[in-house]
Amino acid sequence: MLVISASIGSGHVAAARALEASLSETGIEARHIDLLDYTTAPFRRLYRQAYFDLVRTAPDLVDWVGKRLDRRPREQRTVQARLRARLARLVSYHLPRQISQFGPQLLIHTHFLGLDILSTRRRDLVVPQVEVMTDFWIHSLYMQPLVKRYYVGNEEAAVHLRASGVEADRVRVSGIPIDTRFASLPDRATARTRLELPVDRDVMLMMLGGMDARTAAPLIAQLRAIRWPVTVVVVCGRSAGLAERIRAQVGDHDPQALARFRVLGHIDDIPTYMAAADLMVGKPGGLTTSEALAAGLPIAIVNPYPLQEESNANYLLEYGAGMRIEPLTTFTFKVQRFFSEPERRARMAAAAATLGRPYASRDVVADIREAGWA
Repeated sequence: MLVISASIGSGHVAAARALEASLSETGIEARHIDLLDYTTAPFRRLYRQAYFDLVRTAPDLVDWVGKRLDRRPREQRTVQARLRARLARLVSYHLPRQISQFGPQLLIHTHFLGLDILSTRRRDLVVPQVEVMTDFWIHSLYMQPLVKRYYVGNEEAAVHLRASGVEADRVRVSGIPIDTRFASLPDRATARTRLELPVDRDVMLMMLGGMDARTAAPLIAQLRAIRWPVTVVVVCGRSAGLAERIRAQVGDHDPQALARFRVLGHIDDIPTYMAAADLMVGKPGGLTTSEALAAGLPIAIVNPYPLQEESNANYLLEYGAGMRIEPLTTFTFKVQRFFSEPERRARMAAAAATLGRPYASRDVVADIREAGWA
């Protein structure tokens, strides 16, 4: 099996790695590749950066263009879609060669770009292909007639595909593949003991990946004045500059302050931190959202990007597993209200746990085997 992702954000890659691990643990030879590694360098730099630059500086434009492209969702290839695929192929000619060298029985995509590139080789590429969604939402860019099966995050996505003309037997509600460690999380007390976090205080996990300092710093400033005893674990991801700024911001600790901070960079123990927390704060990316739900962790939603993150946020709000922090000046007020209302906390945690699908990657693999592709 060849699992093909695109490193535009971390979600597509993380889902692909989870699938690769689940395939391997069942004895299936699997390999994951990032298709952008097989594109031209200028295209790779542009493609990785352009989207994030646009959503941060012109979110309304991204929303308008995205919705315009999604006006008539269907699998039939339009002239514009065929042109887009040919342009993608021009900068990605190494990918088909890599596939031919590997000789897979099945291609598993976690991003639509790979399908676009390969759609121009339908005559000589006879390997079946499936697509795994990494958000609780499906844009028409992901709908392709050559997809043998769609694996989607929730029932609403399946309904949308069927209503758009996709046969029901080509759609499976699997959840979004996440790290298999989420299938065997420790209880909260055990997780806190492992991480040396206090068991007698609430713990809030702030996931700042994808968030700039202009947004994060004011949130930290508000928390320093919160009137509730809480330990705040701040995960800054690979942004060393952001971690340094947050550490400097909380460095002059006020002994009278009720909030205590632990500032981390990139870590590999997110499952345990989520198991230890009472509330997560961050952007509703598909993988982060799925991980929090698998841990039964309510989410305070901050500044979702247009389109997919907005849809993920709506999903959380509709089912009662999240609350939206808007405007950001209400952050401390809403967080403190959450901590002070036991019934609400329990209700949101239960809603999150109900939506969680910690076995999603294994369920995808099981269905692949049942379909006879492995």
